[in-house]
Amino acid sequence: MRAYWRYFLYVVDHKLNVCIECWKEGLYLQGIVHDFSKFSPKEFVPYARKFYSTRKSEETELQWKYAWLNHQHKNKHHWEYWVVNPNSNEVLPMPEKYIIEMVCDWRSFSRKWGRLIKDPDHLTNKMMASSGLVLHPKTRQRLEEITNGSKN
Repeated sequence: MRAYWRYFLYVVDHKLNVCIECWKEGLYLQGIVHDFSKFSPKEFVPYARKFYSTRKSEETELQWKYAWLNHQHKNKHHWEYWVVNPNSNEVLPMPEKYIIEMVCDWRSFSRKWGRLIKDPDHLTNKMMASSGLVLHPKTRQRLEEITNGSKN
């Protein structure tokens, strides 16, 4: 039971940090509904068991992988949501509000771990440099503009 409580507190804290970042960008509704799927049993239980339980197993890991896949496919601020075919790098451009929400999600880590990540845009650059990140060229360009301080 302790694992569920600890995970609940983590999600609430994360949502608060993302909400603050989204509200700075004028994304009020998205700030409120961000990651709401993490409260669904399909995601909540496997996440809590993976990250906060002392008893882990192969089954726990498999259940978490299903939960993570569900999360990516239910939340449009995840770049994975927009990938049509990863083998051919076929990907759709992300709408502006989801690009900004994705950046707010990344920046929320800086808000939580501010001592470790002084510059939120450094985190965004680090995420963009990730070898696994598959983005439409327009999405990548817009992310670069946001990172470099251009809002338009």
